[in-house]
Amino acid sequence: MKTKQLILSTLAVALLAILPAVAQADPVTLTLPSSVSVTAGSSITVIGTLTNAGSPDFNISSWSINLSSPLLTFDDTAFLSSPFVLGAGQSYGPTAFFDVIANSALAPGNYLGTFTVFDEVLGKSVTQTFQVQVQAAAVPEPVSLVLLGSGLGGLYLKRRRKRKLEGNV
Repeated sequence: MKTKQLILSTLAVALLAILPAVAQADPVTLTLPSSVSVTAGSSITVIGTLTNAGSPDFNISSWSINLSSPLLTFDDTAFLSSPFVLGAGQSYGPTAFFDVIANSALAPGNYLGTFTVFDEVLGKSVTQTFQVQVQAAAVPEPVSLVLLGSGLGGLYLKRRRKRKLEGNV
């Protein structure tokens, strides 16, 4: 009976020792801002960090960016300078990962984006979702343009009249 208790106790202790290693979180993390703000007709650079807190090495094989509107595009050339392999304990960033470009025809509002980095060697990936807040571009009012134009026209006429008067003297 005591032998059975000893064996069960030993198994319980061994199980408790093994469980933390099995339940360990994925050591690779991708950190992006939860939200970026851009004006329609312009772009914003997204800064991020990719960290491998444990082993094995994370092989940066490829990446993808998905945006919820076809009028939102991206330029990921900044991420081309990322390392091919992120070793245990290594981190890449914070640095520019990519640019989000908002077309001038895009309606103001909130849109979603995801950035995923793939390790095709290990069959793993890490994804981060972010929000793109698009604001309307500032458009001058027609009345303001008319006032500006009439003021410039008045200055031109005054200068022209002054030159005429100087020429007659």
